[in-house]
Amino acid sequence: MRINLSEQQIEKIKRILQKKLFIKVLEPTEESLFIHCYSKIHKETVYYHLFKKKDTLVIRCYARLFDNLGLSEIVRGTAKDVFDYVVNQTGLHNTLYIENGKEITC
Repeated sequence: MRINLSEQQIEKIKRILQKKLFIKVLEPTEESLFIHCYSKIHKETVYYHLFKKKDTLVIRCYARLFDNLGLSEIVRGTAKDVFDYVVNQTGLHNTLYIENGKEITC
């Protein structure tokens, strides 16, 4: 289920992401907040899906992180920053980060 965020909150998320990644698309869909980013340094695409499942905030990430520790740190750090912001805005304290299908602790 999608998290209802205001335009101001979405703009803040954009600013968080733009510190490390180039945003190609940031679009609220019926199911999630879909974010398509690009890392210019690593020349890789990164996708985030941010949504609510029961009382848990979930961010799902898809990126080619194999043997790329620098990109992995950027992707996880950015996800943590977005999590922290959204948790403060929504009050959802249960969080789950899924990276390429595996649950990861940030």
